[in-house]
Amino acid sequence: MLGFLPQEVPALSPAVRRSRHSSLTAVFAVSLLSAMLVFAVAAVSLPGEVFGASISKVALCSANLRTKPTTSASARKVISTGTKVSANLRLVGGSWRTTCAGKAVSGASWYRITAINGKSVKSLYGVTYLYAAVGLFKTYVPPPVTKYAACRANLRSSAATSATARTVINTDTKVLVATEVTGGSWSTTCAGKAVAGKGWYKISSVNGKSVKSVYGVTYLYAASGLFKSTVTTAAAPTPTPAPTATPAPTTAPTPTPAPTPTPTPPSPYAEGIDISHWQGTIDWTKVAAAGKKFAFMKASESTDFVDTTYVTNRAQARAAGLYVGAYHFAQPSTGVGDAIAEADHFIDTATPVKGDLIPVLDLERSGSLSQVALTAWVQAFLGRVYERVGVRAAIYVSPNFWRTYMGDTTWFGLNGYDILWVAHWTTGVAPSVPGGNWAGDGWTFWQYTSDGTVPGISGRVDLNRYRSKNFGPVLIP
Repeated sequence: MLGFLPQEVPALSPAVRRSRHSSLTAVFAVSLLSAMLVFAVAAVSLPGEVFGASISKVALCSANLRTKPTTSASARKVISTGTKVSANLRLVGGSWRTTCAGKAVSGASWYRITAINGKSVKSLYGVTYLYAAVGLFKTYVPPPVTKYAACRANLRSSAATSATARTVINTDTKVLVATEVTGGSWSTTCAGKAVAGKGWYKISSVNGKSVKSVYGVTYLYAASGLFKSTVTTAAAPTPTPAPTATPAPTTAPTPTPAPTPTPTPPSPYAEGIDISHWQGTIDWTKVAAAGKKFAFMKASESTDFVDTTYVTNRAQARAAGLYVGAYHFAQPSTGVGDAIAEADHFIDTATPVKGDLIPVLDLERSGSLSQVALTAWVQAFLGRVYERVGVRAAIYVSPNFWRTYMGDTTWFGLNGYDILWVAHWTTGVAPSVPGGNWAGDGWTFWQYTSDGTVPGISGRVDLNRYRSKNFGPVLIP
């Protein structure tokens, strides 16, 4: 399978006379050589290092992407220096030797590549994986991200509240974040909201000035929940009009007309629902007439359950003019490959296509996994969906579940999984958003009640808002 075939061992020529000692020596030599060849084949077939989720690499020079981990395999693509790839396995294959970025490199390790510049290998070349020599790549370091303080924030010498606060920055101060790291726990109130977690921003500059030049250290650290993605824009004050002189009254004054009532501004959000077989038969024409613009529907659960209403609801909702999307109800477990198996079952059942809402992982069960193990499970599930569909799925979760069972991690928001569907049933004007306000990006979909009523649906149904009316960013391209 790996393109390595042992050389044929030539037969020994028969001798007219051969001593017992010579025969034994020859037999031993043949056995030893055969064992060495078997070992060589076994070495090529050693299992590789499986990553918890896809890791990103960047080509150091032009690199061949081959159909198998051997230089004798066909090169399906030659990528240029700087091309970003995603890999989910490092394995031992055929030996390679070349010059890359002016250096001689060699070895037998290969990356199993799932995506190129954000597009899945499957969608580009019709195969699940391509392979490339490890020595032609370096680890991808994401570019710095600009953030703004959401409230007054301490910048500390290390990622812990016990570390020295080197300075305090004010609301809307601009910082450049090199990366996010996990550090000591923090809990506080920022912009009127309670925030907590273990994520810290590694900050390289403040208001355009490098931390090195101002404080003499390369980085300072701040709790990630104290920042946002945009600066607060204050509304321009309305100028006070100059007073108009009051004319002298006439004998018959003109009555003052009744004021025209100010119309209520339209909502900036699009309304939608999410459903499953529990809603029974749905009249989607009435749902659309009631102003609902989108619907997420359950497709699958665990590794074998299929929602029997999914196919019908999907077709009828789309015909009624709604945007449609599928979600998978996760049942995480410690079984080997469980996350991959659930993701495959989801995609096989949902069959997402161009123009659908992006697929969703519905995370409501921990499966008794630890925070670290559950985080790895979610990474593996989402990585598999990305592998097969070429898009990063959304995550549906409640703030309490994320903080309790996922450690309020900001990893997903910082690594491209920026579409959060938050379940927070409240009459407030906005939901609580975990993960440091989802790494500063906030919510995209909001399930604001489970007790809604909609024409065309018998009984209660979940109501949702989409934080825009332009669906382009949340559709499968």
